Amino acid sequence: MATSRTGTTRWKNITTRRRHTDRHLTTCPECNTTLNWEQGQQPNSAEVDHIIPHAQGGQDTYGNTRIICRRCNQSLGAKQSRTPRPRRNTRTVRPENTSEW
Repeated sequence: MATSRTGTTRWKNITTRRRHTDRHLTTCPECNTTLNWEQGQQPNSAEVDHIIPHAQGGQDTYGNTRIICRRCNQSLGAKQSRTPRPRRNTRTVRPENTSEW
């Protein structure tokens, strides 16, 4: 079997196997939404997720995947890929003129 330089074929095989074996799963383990196995690209569509993301050294293996809904998968991806920015110093502005009543 030919595979791409980035391992796309391997990932597709793992995804197909995971989706086939976890078909009994009816709700997302993250948010408890009912999973839609029939239609893709929907917020509640079942998707394969890396437990340990690539950015943190996770591998494309069956044991490092799970099924969650598309909404959770996309929100986790956004959180994991973003690097935290250092906080800027915020100054408290106080009025210079204070009147005593």
